Amino acid sequence: MQFPQQPQLPHTQGMADAAIDAAWAVMPPDMDLETSRLLPVVVGASPRGEIADRPLANRLVAAMRQWQRQQGAGVVGDRALIPLVMTDLWYLNDRELLLQPTVAIGDPTSNAASAYFGTRLPRAYVVDGQLQVLADLAFVEPSVAMWGADARATRTALDWFISRHLERFLESVQG
Repeated sequence: MQFPQQPQLPHTQGMADAAIDAAWAVMPPDMDLETSRLLPVVVGASPRGEIADRPLANRLVAAMRQWQRQQGAGVVGDRALIPLVMTDLWYLNDRELLLQPTVAIGDPTSNAASAYFGTRLPRAYVVDGQLQVLADLAFVEPSVAMWGADARATRTALDWFISRHLERFLESVQG
């Protein structure tokens, strides 16, 4: 997708906008976002959530989009859910979003969505004192929460989920 050339501004001279252009190619800024088409990937609205968990959430969204591309437009097409990273504040304050399949990443003390799911989902994978992944692995309840004792442990939880269950999760929520 081509965007109109932006005027050169003194404060942006020499700066490439390739990252912005790439992001907008995947999700155009004027795209209509119907809540019923979103697949929230939720991080805490805190410095720790932004620093430690958002990069993991972005990685998960990239894996979800890759799976969708591999399925082809004929399989997923116009009914595809749109993976989107968002904060727990946005997620928990929108009743329609609460009805959507969801993945929450981050400790319940910094991500209220993880706390919300902490009493609602069974433990799928636990390493005592290190990490937890909460999910109904049949995905009858199509939500997942994961966190670790630190950022590296949370990454391990995410790696486990992606490698072992992401495909089934996406198949169950894509309909």
